[in-house]
Amino acid sequence: MLRKSRNSLGSMTNAPGMAMISLSAIALGAAFGGYLPLIALWMEALDISFQKIGIVSGTAALGIVCSAYFSPRLAQKYGYVVTINFGLVLAAIMTVLFRYTENYVVWLLIRFLGGLGLGLHWVLTEAWLATIVSDHGRTRVMAIYATAISAGFAVGPLVIWLFGFATLTPFYLIGFFLLIAALPIYTLRDSEPKTQFTGGGSPLLLIRRAPTVASACIVAGGVDLALISLVPAMVARTPEAAPVLELTLVPAMALGTMLLQYPIAIMADRYGLRKVSMIIASTGLALCSLIPFFLGSVIIAMSIAFFGAGLVYGLYSIGLAMLSKRFTGGEIVAANAGFVIIFELANLMGPSIAGILLDINIRLGLPIFMIGIGFFYLVITWLRRDANPDD
Repeated sequence: MLRKSRNSLGSMTNAPGMAMISLSAIALGAAFGGYLPLIALWMEALDISFQKIGIVSGTAALGIVCSAYFSPRLAQKYGYVVTINFGLVLAAIMTVLFRYTENYVVWLLIRFLGGLGLGLHWVLTEAWLATIVSDHGRTRVMAIYATAISAGFAVGPLVIWLFGFATLTPFYLIGFFLLIAALPIYTLRDSEPKTQFTGGGSPLLLIRRAPTVASACIVAGGVDLALISLVPAMVARTPEAAPVLELTLVPAMALGTMLLQYPIAIMADRYGLRKVSMIIASTGLALCSLIPFFLGSVIIAMSIAFFGAGLVYGLYSIGLAMLSKRFTGGEIVAANAGFVIIFELANLMGPSIAGILLDINIRLGLPIFMIGIGFFYLVITWLRRDANPDD
């Protein structure tokens, strides 16, 4: 049975590009995992409000939305490798520049441009995977991709552990991670897929034809960045919180997403994407809503963050698997771009809404946000339960 499972996995992941894209995703995840808490902690030290921290963190989403719309056309004209690596170099430059100013408007501009660069990598590597793996293995392959990013997320905060957040060093190191992410992609320059794109990414296409997928995007995107960008600052401003949680909660979340993605994919293949998505959404969001009440206990807080974030992020992999069942050929690239656009719009709105709620009540703000977004997803999924019963 074990040998059969290994052979099955091997048949799904032997396509050219799978290994290199995953390696690049690890480096990209390390940059994300270190950068988001880094700027949150640095801005908190400058006495910036939760709302403004959330807005700055979420502004990159606008850049990613723009790049998601145009990335299919850019890849068509310049190729996957050139477009992806240009984006990574741009993001690396913006990462370093952020530390050289304390001007709020300039911060917003820098985060926007950095988002443009990151979006090119994100959309096109997922589109690349969608063109080289079989439909049978797509759920597990996307889970492996999400696991690679999560592994990087777990490593990224070590930069803050080692060098703090007040110096230039961590900003330069995270920029270096982004440049490292370009190297595996460059090795694939002779094996780019030849895809005929069907236009730019449109979230309306996804909302109209696959509203459950779109709602999974909203939940995963809104909760993901809200937790990563605001929880470290929430810990710093909670008197009874264990100080070590400022730098350990985000890695705990990353480890949860890294270790739970593949088991979730196996469950989804066995019991159905829709059914499993409802279970992990309700359970994961309930756990995340408990984080503010256990900040005095390192073990309990990290355990809740581990399972809560890991389960919620499973919606991302499941959403991509659902998407692959509704769209094929060149259309899947445009649909995936729409998926990323919706995810990033949620990234923009999630931290902003959660930040406002935390400014109002630091203890109840996060639970109210989690319960509200969870109710939204369960309602949409229940209403669409008969639309695609094969999910």
